[in-house]
Amino acid sequence: MRELKVNILGPVHLPELPREFQDTMVKFGVFRVFIGGSWIDFGSYMPVKSPVNNEVFAYVNKLEPEHVDAAVEKLHSSWWSLKGIPAHKRADLIMKVADFISEYRSLFRDVLVLEGGKPMGEAEGEVQSTIDRLRMIHQDLGRLLDVGIPGEYGTGTENKYAIVVREPVGVVAAIAPFNYPLFTPMVKAATALLAGNPVILKPSSYTPIMGVLIAKAFEYAGLGNYFALVTGPGASIGDALVMHPLVRAISLTGSTETGLRVLRMAGLKKLQLELGGKAPAIVLEDADLRLAANKIATGSLRLSGQRCDAISRVIVLDSVADEFVELLIKEVEGWVVGDPRDPKAAMGPLISINAVERVHSMVDDALVKDGKLVHGGGYWLTYHEATIVDHVDRRARLAVEETFGPVIPIIRVRDVDEAIEVANEVRYGLDAAVFGKDIDTLWRVARSIEVGEITINDFPRHGLGLFPFGGVKDSGIGREGVGFSIENVTELKTIVISLHR
Repeated sequence: MRELKVNILGPVHLPELPREFQDTMVKFGVFRVFIGGSWIDFGSYMPVKSPVNNEVFAYVNKLEPEHVDAAVEKLHSSWWSLKGIPAHKRADLIMKVADFISEYRSLFRDVLVLEGGKPMGEAEGEVQSTIDRLRMIHQDLGRLLDVGIPGEYGTGTENKYAIVVREPVGVVAAIAPFNYPLFTPMVKAATALLAGNPVILKPSSYTPIMGVLIAKAFEYAGLGNYFALVTGPGASIGDALVMHPLVRAISLTGSTETGLRVLRMAGLKKLQLELGGKAPAIVLEDADLRLAANKIATGSLRLSGQRCDAISRVIVLDSVADEFVELLIKEVEGWVVGDPRDPKAAMGPLISINAVERVHSMVDDALVKDGKLVHGGGYWLTYHEATIVDHVDRRARLAVEETFGPVIPIIRVRDVDEAIEVANEVRYGLDAAVFGKDIDTLWRVARSIEVGEITINDFPRHGLGLFPFGGVKDSGIGREGVGFSIENVTELKTIVISLHR
């Protein structure tokens, strides 16, 4: 494989922060944490590298488990105060969070680019999606409505009436990924706060500065007393958070390995876990191949494939495979990798050098197992070229492991039955796609694939969460989305009234 050439557009510097953000820093580029209304410096720091050039450009506090314990206890003490705020007023406060992000959208965008390596267009899209989702927060109130159940339908309860209410559970831990470091934690926190729960946020150690901006937004909105940001290694402070007895619910987006670790440690806490994926895209004989090639390229390569809902294997019927691969190569040729600050770059870097090396090792494994490299394969530093490997063996790592990189493996099959078999033989079950025209076959495939969501004639995307999403098998527990996320951070309580008449 050839070495990739990427033009880095100069050094990476932290953007100049407006005056309103000065209390977030000990000095320029060294960030505090936020705990229940206060910006605090504990005096120990860890570096933040930019994937743009793999160099350190800032520092954040490196907390210890005892700091997490104190933060949880402080939030727990604020719980009754938060519950006392009417739900519609909590929703109004969250709308102020959206206003704050809108006012400083360029700062949020630039941090997404420099800290997460997102191309400018992707970063702008994440900022706008976050604003749009927060401004829909009143729609989540519908899930908090009480339900009345008359007892007259059963013997012995004729003179009783029950009201089923949703109660907040208490302190919620939101554990966020690096790939959507604004939208994902913001929605987790906003829905939990709407329901009346204090929130403690643990951002990814790759993207902790975005966590600082999120904390500032909640402070501005008047919700700072009910919010905490903790930064540090997941193996220490993440474990402390998960095991703390006053943390009553955990909402995690991350790898399957991390989710299984949380599952083992969490005990009887409420869990919402959105974990790894290995989304198949099945291309049937009657598919519009140009449409399929276009959608699959986008669904595979957006954010350099670092999405849990990314298409990471294409299962195509033999009879149309050659034509489809030719069309796919033409589509992928337009996905140029480069410095995410460059408007011409369709793809930016992966999050780290280790991530690139892992993806490259998966490509090598597929080639050793008789796969054919038909496009790309180059890599350098944190950058990996858009790559297509044809004739991938079903046992290859590219066929069964979550890729999280810009690689499209092609698996050729004889018929629809084999396509379904291949799609279901992995441990994951988050998303899938199928391309075709015959409604009976499409319906059969859709009902047969073991996933939480399948998209017909398009690539999977969770977007604003208008449709509930989440996984089966090793891809997670629970569902997120407008009106659904709030179920993960509330408990049902039944209040039975005896009517003496």
